[in-house]
Amino acid sequence: MLENAVARRYAQAFFAIAQEKNELDKLEEELRFVIETINSNPELKMVLDHQLVAPEEKKEILSNIFSQELSEITLNFLAVIAEKYRAPYIEEIYKQFVGFANEAKNIAEAYIKSAQPLGDKDLAAIQEKLSKATCKNIKLINEVDPNLIGGVVVRIGDKVMDGSILRRLDLLKEKLMQISVKEIGVRN
Repeated sequence: MLENAVARRYAQAFFAIAQEKNELDKLEEELRFVIETINSNPELKMVLDHQLVAPEEKKEILSNIFSQELSEITLNFLAVIAEKYRAPYIEEIYKQFVGFANEAKNIAEAYIKSAQPLGDKDLAAIQEKLSKATCKNIKLINEVDPNLIGGVVVRIGDKVMDGSILRRLDLLKEKLMQISVKEIGVRN
């Protein structure tokens, strides 16, 4: 819970700067690059997350790694994060930032689970229908889950639309379990 609250505050601050400077897409891409770099290097992640490594050391490390790839805005933001011992929250900060950026750009992420990968034509049709239903630009993320048997499950934010065969079978099972033996009628 604390992680979300801390990340939200820092993401809001970085988002406000990105909007003010009219560099929302650029700063989102830079922050994504930082996350990918940190996650691809376990030693770097360990140093940044460690509470006994001095903030000055962390700032120097971040500067050495990113000074050629990032804008001054992002470098300064990383320095503040290091100085305030918030480096362990950087991935959650990024997620919160993307949420703010998507909201500002009227984008909603839709996660689609299907038993098999969906084709481009199917994804485009689903994207169009979801865009009309939500009045947002939809960014689709297709996940494959063979357990679904068939159909799809769509999640946008906290809303889930379950049109999977697995769900239908579960509903049928529940209905059958509710029927008592008397209702079936035993024939002699």
